[in-house]
Amino acid sequence: MSNNLGITRTSIMNLLADISPMARDYVDEAFEQGVVLAVQSGEEGEGVFLRVASDNLCIFYANFPDDSSPEILRKVSEEIDHSVVTGGELYFNVHGGNARIIQLVQSKGFVLEMEGYVLRYSPAKGMPVALGELVTEAPAKVEWESYVELFEAAYEQLNRENGWDTKGYSKTAETFLQGIKELEKRDRLKSFWKDGVLIGCYIVDGHYITDLVVHPRFQNKGYGSLMLKHCIHFLHEEMGIPDIYLRVTKSNSGAKRLYERNGFTTISHFAEHAYMAK
Repeated sequence: MSNNLGITRTSIMNLLADISPMARDYVDEAFEQGVVLAVQSGEEGEGVFLRVASDNLCIFYANFPDDSSPEILRKVSEEIDHSVVTGGELYFNVHGGNARIIQLVQSKGFVLEMEGYVLRYSPAKGMPVALGELVTEAPAKVEWESYVELFEAAYEQLNRENGWDTKGYSKTAETFLQGIKELEKRDRLKSFWKDGVLIGCYIVDGHYITDLVVHPRFQNKGYGSLMLKHCIHFLHEEMGIPDIYLRVTKSNSGAKRLYERNGFTTISHFAEHAYMAK
């Protein structure tokens, strides 16, 4: 990484981890292709603005304790303008607390894809889970369309609040269900049933819980906590994974409270943008 601005690699990685572990890991792997564009240091803390680019992809990252500096905002603006002229896919990942930078990048044509938090669970060991009336075995005849209804119903309010398509699962039902079947075959999806009715499911990918959904008919009955505990137990005891991560959108405060009640702590705050020509 080109760096003549007096900031260490460790400091850069720590600042990116505050955006998300995924940002840190990506830049760490592509470190030699990166360029530090601006830094901030002093009593108020450290900050960084950097770019990692390949032939057809450019990703900016920014995290500052104080993003009100005209010099920083000018530098961000100039770099975006240059990259837009250059072309290719453009993304901008910024700490969710940097409101001025977020406002700037959105004024330049970047669209917010997702803003939220990364949470981590790091217990010494897993826990036994009593599922009670919940069972993980599917009935003899699975109505696969139940998964379309589950995801569409569970995410409807969230999608509506964020202006996302509320019928996306129905529109891509065949592809979606092929993915569900593949996940189940690879033991990355666990579904939960009661009297043959699909209550919810979770999906895992390595250290991450990518989805945990409960049908609205069964919400606020404790099923979400049971499924989460089952997932933690599965990842720790059966998969041998020590630290578990998940992402939750900023608007989904109810889910964030559920995870925090069950031992997860917030470790980063991200705002991910993709460039869309105006």
